[in-house]
Amino acid sequence: MHRALSLVALVAAAPAGADFDVTSRTTVFPGPYAAELVKVVDGDTLDMRVAIWPGLVAEYAVRVRGIDAPETYRPGCEEEREAGKRAADAVRLLYAPETEIRLSEVSYDPFYGRVVATVARGTEEGWIDLADELAERELAQRWTPDMNDVPWCLLLSGPADG
Repeated sequence: MHRALSLVALVAAAPAGADFDVTSRTTVFPGPYAAELVKVVDGDTLDMRVAIWPGLVAEYAVRVRGIDAPETYRPGCEEEREAGKRAADAVRLLYAPETEIRLSEVSYDPFYGRVVATVARGTEEGWIDLADELAERELAQRWTPDMNDVPWCLLLSGPADG
């Protein structure tokens, strides 16, 4: 019920007369939306509390747009689990409590009932994109839905002997 009301709120927030499908990846809500980190699932998935409009808050799993981070849940190998833990720990440090967070370019993700969004944190220098931070720190790879899955175990295993 909570998600259904949130979906109704997102529809109501769309421009008047807009013809769109809220369950399509191509329908993008530009935002920005103020958000609060509830839980780091892994480096590219965050449970967030999002202010839809005054007095209406929804909680969603948010997939960070533009990257793929190693898995901590069901990794392909131990190296992936360890790399996933490093990515998740970095997000926890960067997005500590009281960090100002905003979501933009929000769209539906058909997997696990989550949304995809650009996630950024506020600093004195301006907004810093989480995808950029994790990619620059080599804790995630740039990724889009039209790409194959990142072969984490192959990438993390190092050069082959021989």
